[in-house]
Amino acid sequence: MKMIWAIIRPEYSQRVIMALDKGGIGGMTRIHVAGHGREMGITVGSVHYTEIPKEMLMIVVPDSEVAKTVMLIRAEAKTGSKNTSEEGTIGDGKIFVTYVEESFAIRTAGKASAGSKT
Repeated sequence: MKMIWAIIRPEYSQRVIMALDKGGIGGMTRIHVAGHGREMGITVGSVHYTEIPKEMLMIVVPDSEVAKTVMLIRAEAKTGSKNTSEEGTIGDGKIFVTYVEESFAIRTAGKASAGSKT
């Protein structure tokens, strides 16, 4: 199993969630977060914002679903034209993939698998 952490623009989160649902990827946690990347925030006029609002999606999937999940997130979270290979813009977000050794369902007190209903 793998955990996918997607940090995306808040205005794209619903579109990403709908695409994942359509793609059969269910079960996720959505968290409102703030932060910045290498650019250290943004400057608008004379005001510098160091913490930019983002949404973080946490999704656990079987290893076989990682590429599909990442592709769906990238396609929907990128700014600009969705049908071209052109780059998006700074601040579109980041996707991290980590291993999940085990997971446990609280309701059933048993081991859970990726995508299982708990």
